[in-house]
Amino acid sequence: IIFLMIANWGVVLAVIGKFLTILMPFILGFFFACFINPLVKRVHSLLNRMKPGKGAKIKKAFSVIISYVVVIGVITVLLIYIIPQIKASIGELGNTIQDGYQYMITHQKELNEKIPFIGLGGGIEYIKEFAYKKIMSNGSEIIPYVYHVSSSLLTMSYNVLMGLVISIYIILDMKKLKRSARKVVYALSPKKKEQEVWETMKQCSHIFNGFLIGKMIDSLIIGILCLIAMSILKLPYALLLSLIVCITNMIPYFGPIIGAIPGVMIYLFIDIRYAFIFALMILILQQFDGNFLGPKILGDSTGLSGFWIIFSITIFSGLMGVPGMILGVPIFAVFYALIKRYVNRSLQKKGMSD
Repeated sequence: IIFLMIANWGVVLAVIGKFLTILMPFILGFFFACFINPLVKRVHSLLNRMKPGKGAKIKKAFSVIISYVVVIGVITVLLIYIIPQIKASIGELGNTIQDGYQYMITHQKELNEKIPFIGLGGGIEYIKEFAYKKIMSNGSEIIPYVYHVSSSLLTMSYNVLMGLVISIYIILDMKKLKRSARKVVYALSPKKKEQEVWETMKQCSHIFNGFLIGKMIDSLIIGILCLIAMSILKLPYALLLSLIVCITNMIPYFGPIIGAIPGVMIYLFIDIRYAFIFALMILILQQFDGNFLGPKILGDSTGLSGFWIIFSITIFSGLMGVPGMILGVPIFAVFYALIKRYVNRSLQKKGMSD
C-alpha cells in the first residue's frame, strides 16, 4: 500500500485535497471553537460569580451568545474601518504606479541619458509587448477566471459561515465530545496504557493550539505596532502594509522578511528614503518580536530549536504551500514531541539517560 501511494503520489495528494475541501467547514469550526472557547469560559466564569447557583445550561448559552456577539462585532467594526482604507490605498498605489509609468514614457530620453545602463526604452517596449500578448492570449480565459474567482469567494463564504455554526455546536457540546473522544482512546489503546495515551494526546493538542493562538496574538500586536510606527513616521499606505506584516508574521523566522518585501518594493518606486526607513523599522520590530514579545507570549511552546523550525517550514511549505508555512511548525512540533517521548522511554527501559 505504501509503495502504491508513493508511486501515485499525485493522485494521493488530490484525494487528500478533495477530502480536506469537504471537511473544511468542520476544520474551520474546530479552529473558531479553539479561538473563541477561552472567551466563553471567561464570560461563563463571570456569570457564575454574578449569579451563583442553578441555571448552568442557560448561563452556558448566554456565555456563547455574548462571546460570539463580541467577536463578530469587533470583526465587523474592523472590516468597516479597514476595507475602505485598504481600497483607497490600493487605488492610490495604482495611480502612483500609472503616473510613474507615464513619467518614464514622457521622460524616456532624459532618463536614458542619466541612467543609460538600464536600457529604459527597451524595457518599456518589452512591458508594452508583454502586456499586449498577455491580454490577447488570455482574453478568452477572462470569463472563466472571473467565474472561478466568484465561485471560490462563494465557497469560502459558505465555509466560514458553516464553520461559525459548527463551532457553536462544538463549544456547547465540548464536555460530551471530550468524553466521547476519551472513550474512543481508551477503547483503542493497549491495556494499562490508556491514561498515558490520553495524556499524550492532550499534550499534543496543547502544543498545537498553544502555538497557533499565541502566534495569532503575537502577529496582531506586531501589526498594531507596525501601524503605529508607520503613522508616527508618516509613511504612506500604513494600514495596507501593516496588514501584510501582521498576516505574514504568522510564518516563523521568514514572516517579517516576507512581509517587508512588498513594502520595500512599493517604496522603492515612490521614494528610496521610504524604503530604507520601512526596512529599518521592520528590522527593529523583528528584533523586538524575536527577543522579547515572542518568547513572552509563546515561551517554549513547541520545544523546537531554530534548525527544526526552519526544517519544518521548508518541508511543509513544499507540501502545502503557504498554509504549510504557518501550520508546519506546530504540526512538526507534535511529531517531534511524540518521537522524543518514545525515544526517552526506550532509553529508560535500557537503563540509559536521555
